Amino acid sequence: MHSTSPKNFFNFSDRNDLTAVIKPGFMISYKELFDQANQIAFALSDKGIEKYSYIPLLIEDNLLFIKTVIALWYLGAVPVPLNTKLLDTEIQAIMDDYNFKFLISDSFPEPFVPLSLSDKRKNNKTSHQNTKTQNITKINLLNLDFKLASELNHSTPAINDEAVIIFTSGSTGRPKGVVHTFSTLITSIKNSNEILNHNVKDKWLASLPFYHIGGFQIICRSLYHGCSIILPETLQTNDLSCAITKYKPTHISLVSAQLDKLLHQKVKPDQSLKVSLIGGGIVDDDLLLQADKLGWKPFHVYGSSETASMITAISANEIKSKPQSAGKSFKEVHIIISSESEILVKSKSLFVKYLYDEKETASKLIDGFYHTGDLGFLDDDGYLFIDARRNDLIVTGGENVNPIEVEKKLLLISGIKDACVFPKQNKTWGQIVAAAIVISDSSLDERIIKEMLKQKIAGYKIPKEFFFIDKLPHTSLGKLEREKIRKMF
Repeated sequence: MHSTSPKNFFNFSDRNDLTAVIKPGFMISYKELFDQANQIAFALSDKGIEKYSYIPLLIEDNLLFIKTVIALWYLGAVPVPLNTKLLDTEIQAIMDDYNFKFLISDSFPEPFVPLSLSDKRKNNKTSHQNTKTQNITKINLLNLDFKLASELNHSTPAINDEAVIIFTSGSTGRPKGVVHTFSTLITSIKNSNEILNHNVKDKWLASLPFYHIGGFQIICRSLYHGCSIILPETLQTNDLSCAITKYKPTHISLVSAQLDKLLHQKVKPDQSLKVSLIGGGIVDDDLLLQADKLGWKPFHVYGSSETASMITAISANEIKSKPQSAGKSFKEVHIIISSESEILVKSKSLFVKYLYDEKETASKLIDGFYHTGDLGFLDDDGYLFIDARRNDLIVTGGENVNPIEVEKKLLLISGIKDACVFPKQNKTWGQIVAAAIVISDSSLDERIIKEMLKQKIAGYKIPKEFFFIDKLPHTSLGKLEREKIRKMF
């Protein structure tokens, strides 16, 4: 196995004989991929991007995303993938909050209108005027000048250099920047190879968004082991099905909602499939067993952005004797349960900090253990069971939704007096977002509220179900009694 060195992400950069990326009607070798990434690096250097710079990415094209990440690594800069589903206002809030100086995209209109980054976003009528945002250098990847591109004089990053920042929902509604180094990413890759068993003939289906740690690690695992990355047209079920049937991936990573839809369409993988990882929240045991019968070779996995992806896994066969378990931890991962039943994790794959947030970092990283906020227990055989997910986050279709953020947006709507947002179990999505609200304006209904929320938050955060109630229970300190409210519905 490779040593733990960032050079390992560049090990195959001169290989014309290895396919790096496959997409409909197109293939590119490792050498071509890295040569083109080098050209992008040269052009980005000319734009003023320097070593250790934090560079937000809002890139729809997955191939261009991969090239840009490699290009930034060539420069010693740190990619910061942003969720492409976010509204302009949400993106702008992140840019301003963290005082980022650059923003790279593949869909800026020309001349640039602040943060109107795609046709979907152009219809947003919200004003985006903000003095901080106007100082951002916006780089359109489609307009880069490669005429002067030549061999860039770059150096390999150091093992403890920062490699990526993944945004995850914060307990107060403020997105948190989870900082990983090359060391933490590679340690996770080595740990997970316990069940993935990679070789250079393997093919990974890019079935998760690259702005999530699960999707980003698909890129990293592939580069590290010299695998091919299969890029479907979109992440819609039909396109995933076509890619699975045509390109026969050996490795697939899905959230339960994706797997459920593929099974409904009776999609069967090729016999060459080694393993499929099923995570992103609650996974129904019956779904896993059904998939196993159809040849999906599934593992239920548990992890987070802070752990650099999965830290436990359990096969469908083990599920039969350990129902509802999240599995055993990998060899280099140590899990203990606190006196308050919180799951604590120690591993060299743990994130190093939250960006610009020492207080939050100190509250989560204590004596080498990451305090997940998840509640659970370990049985006598070392299998982990999760009773409650962290910080009341709602995991719906693999996306994390912070209920506090949604509640704040609801309370901005005139006529809503009180609101509590909570998850409801759902076999397809794992969980859906639901809301119990108290209104003072009888003209408000579910349709009107959803329309108003479309201007404030991304679509996946908008509650799927609303419950209108006369009064919500609060504690003596005025806090919502979330568990009681959840049980009410």
